[in-house]
Amino acid sequence: MRLKCVPADFRVRELLDFDPVADGEHYVHLLHKEKLSTTEALALVARHGEVQRGAIAFAGLKDRQAVTEQFISIAGRMVDIRRPGLRVTCVGRTDRPITSRMSRGNAFTIVVRDLLPTQASLLRRNLPSLARTGLPNYFDDQRFGCLRHGQGFPMLCVLKGDHEQALQRLVAEPSPRAITGDVKLKTVLKNRWGDWDACRAVARGPAYEPLFEHLQARPDDFRGALEHLPLRQRVIHAFAYQSYLWNHALSRMLWSGIASAQRLRIDTLAGELVAWKYLEAGREERLAAMSTPLYGPEGAGGGPAFRAAMAEELTRAGLTRADFLRDPVPGMVLKEEPRAALVKPQDLAEPLLQPDELHEGNVAATLAFTLPRGAYATMVLKRLFARPWYSAAPLRQPRSAGAPLARGAERFGRQQRPPAGGPPGFRARGEPPRHGPAPWTAGDEEFEA
Repeated sequence: MRLKCVPADFRVRELLDFDPVADGEHYVHLLHKEKLSTTEALALVARHGEVQRGAIAFAGLKDRQAVTEQFISIAGRMVDIRRPGLRVTCVGRTDRPITSRMSRGNAFTIVVRDLLPTQASLLRRNLPSLARTGLPNYFDDQRFGCLRHGQGFPMLCVLKGDHEQALQRLVAEPSPRAITGDVKLKTVLKNRWGDWDACRAVARGPAYEPLFEHLQARPDDFRGALEHLPLRQRVIHAFAYQSYLWNHALSRMLWSGIASAQRLRIDTLAGELVAWKYLEAGREERLAAMSTPLYGPEGAGGGPAFRAAMAEELTRAGLTRADFLRDPVPGMVLKEEPRAALVKPQDLAEPLLQPDELHEGNVAATLAFTLPRGAYATMVLKRLFARPWYSAAPLRQPRSAGAPLARGAERFGRQQRPPAGGPPGFRARGEPPRHGPAPWTAGDEEFEA
């Protein structure tokens, strides 16, 4: 199974509500892009539209390897841009900049390629149960680039007070996947770690110079050095670990509440997660009503069942509430935020199955659906191809030795082990599930809101 063989295989259309104001200061534009990240596209808009980047507002980031449409607002200016991979068209005016709160979600049209006929049949069989009872609202691999690129969870190192290891993972851990000049620089920094004069000599630019100048002046102040990293980088890594905790707390809670015959396995970079085929009567409503927030040490923690599951995850990681409050690094502070445990794709159409013109003899499936903001389309696909939890082997297409994957393709059903410093207690395939009994089915507390 392959995803994103070509950009047009993954189409995203943002659904946005804004109040039209005829003489509003902010001009709303539809931004159509291909093979560009949102950040790259906005830089082009600023340059070719001759506007300040700070005048541009948007609701959310969209995939680079895709064809996407999203809305942006530009303060005091209307632009019209037609370039390869980028079109910007004014569609109205409003009296305030666009924010994420205006987003209703996204509509997706996705082509999954290189399917065996048996895999295409599995997709069609799994669709009715997904449409009827939805899926857990897990964060997907896009949130865990730190694992894909060999950094583990620097945020976990920060929480345990090992600021040097956190810093080294962030600036001197070369990615095993990337092939950019940044990998060469990180390799040099890793080999010369501790020789701050040498590191300062090779690491140039605003992302590195202040950091190593700080270490030259204060060689052992790694916590202070962390504050010289870009704020966005620190925030992203804090969110990654917060998302990991949420995923596994939810999976832990769900384990006891799903009949064994209905349990499905969802494979992610950060470990295996539990999903369901069907939920027993009444469970869907209770789960949808339950409070399951992202962890923050100052928050209430959600309903009793979820709160207990999160407490077990923190214990397994060797963390206490005090660890999150002790001398936090700015930008690496976790705050409680609401997140629904269950998501249901809307407008889920019957998949269109046809011969795959890129992979002779196999099938391509086109899927269309909409999701609320914050839900992952790739997780919907994983759920559609999910196997029973106790199945012997992943559903995987045979491939001749040495045959390359299509460029940009992602393979579903492949378990990848995180690097050293990754999720504690990561379970190898074939081991018993690590989720213990959860209070989800205990008396009146099950799915309590």
